Amino acid sequence: MTIIDYIPFGRDNAISRRQLCTVTGLPDRVMRHEIEKARKDYAILNIDGSGYFRPADGEAYLTERWLKQERSREKSVRDSTRGAEKALLGRNRELIPVHSYVRRKRRGEGEKPQVEGQLKL
Repeated sequence: MTIIDYIPFGRDNAISRRQLCTVTGLPDRVMRHEIEKARKDYAILNIDGSGYFRPADGEAYLTERWLKQERSREKSVRDSTRGAEKALLGRNRELIPVHSYVRRKRRGEGEKPQVEGQLKL
């Protein structure tokens, strides 16, 4: 069994990390690592400390809310490291700041390409 087998569907069925540790017999640090690995393939949400769950049908809004929460956290960390980046950039002209992101695709199937001359493969 993998950790995903212990994480239920639906916010109402959310399970705390402490409960996951008890059920699986894994220590907390290992449990956090297992959840982190599983999140690469599955949507595992934890909203407002309610516990871990996989979104059920009709809970897509919770996935969007969780993504917004995590992106806000990511921005906060990025902003807090800006001073250190400036210090490095000021000393070394070979370094450049690079940031990546994911955005929602806005183009539908029948709509024209976003870039002139873009081909559909």
